[in-house]
Amino acid sequence: MTLPLRMDKLNARRALEIALVLLLITGGAQEHTRRLERAAERQILQSLGGTGQVKVHIRPQWGTLGVLLARAESIHVHASGFRVARMPFFTEPAVPAWRGEARTVRIVLEHFHLSGLPVRYMEATIPRVSLDSRAAAFDLRIRLFEAGWGESLVVLDEAGLAECVKRRLPEVRVAQVEITPSGIRITGELVALLTPWRFEATGRLEVRNGQCIVIDRVQVSLEGAELASAIIQKVTSAINPLLDIERDLQLGTAFVLERVEQGSGLLRLIGRATVPPHDSGGEHDDRRQ
Repeated sequence: MTLPLRMDKLNARRALEIALVLLLITGGAQEHTRRLERAAERQILQSLGGTGQVKVHIRPQWGTLGVLLARAESIHVHASGFRVARMPFFTEPAVPAWRGEARTVRIVLEHFHLSGLPVRYMEATIPRVSLDSRAAAFDLRIRLFEAGWGESLVVLDEAGLAECVKRRLPEVRVAQVEITPSGIRITGELVALLTPWRFEATGRLEVRNGQCIVIDRVQVSLEGAELASAIIQKVTSAINPLLDIERDLQLGTAFVLERVEQGSGLLRLIGRATVPPHDSGGEHDDRRQ
């Protein structure tokens, strides 16, 4: 009877030792994940010019092993209140020796300025994003190398679209934009020969070439009187495209516009997005699968 009791004690002790080791490993992995999240927040904040707020959450894949191999079920980035000339998220051309992957990267951006244009909201859920597992494990740094195409949404409000109008028609001052479910209405003062005239333009919004939003069927009036068709054509040519994804938002390689939804003072741009190459130069490409 003595031997079985001793074996039971040894087995219990061994199980406790294994449990303690696993607890230490798991705790260390969780701590490393938290450190990587904070380091990624600092890295992104720096790329945003040091302004705004950034929060990163990483959900590892395969538990502790996933942390060590930089395999993530998801990476969630949330940022707000910043100003940038173009998006700071990009992939690098060199393929890392130690390659990890995030199944999905979800980026949510709120109330920020992009290329001088106010943007209410932007989100993208991008699949199959490759990253450098060595940099993540030893340098606490996120380096991306490849990314698939996923769903994306950009939301602009009437103030943002008014900025677009001012860029297209600097002669129109105090520009105001009204977005309705059926179209768009632009009002303001058109300054001609040093004289301000009440200006109004209405029309329907359409998507062109996966990159531009144009105003179609434009009607223009000055001081309440409708203008001649030749003048309307000149105004239409000057104001269109109302929004160019590359020229106005610097998103030519990252976002493909598929359709727009409008109403309640907001314009929703719906399409597909990816993390573009760092050296893409802003040229539009066809990697949309």
